[in-house]
Amino acid sequence: MNEIKRMADLLKSGAIMLSESCPVCSTPLFEFKGEVFCAKCNKPVAIVKGLKEEEKLRVNQALSLLEQNLIKKIWEANIALKEENAPEKLSRLTEMISNWLTILEKIKRIKSE
Repeated sequence: MNEIKRMADLLKSGAIMLSESCPVCSTPLFEFKGEVFCAKCNKPVAIVKGLKEEEKLRVNQALSLLEQNLIKKIWEANIALKEENAPEKLSRLTEMISNWLTILEKIKRIKSE
């Protein structure tokens, strides 16, 4: 019942109910301010119109996940770097951080193409 009220509120506020449905819960999708989302799941949904578009979306999702993981690792390595005094370990940590930053640059380049 809550999702029906939410859908009604969305329509009142100017959202458009689309003919496509959510792949997770089968509720109709809505478009509001250029964003497509499921009112029940309250999550954004990407509508793909072909295999190439779907493949590009999957690649971007994988790259975004990799990017998040690398940023987390850089954060953890930075904390370890602050606490480390051994020159060999410091060198190894800075080398890893440098490699991860290079990978992040490549990810951003690929995503912008």
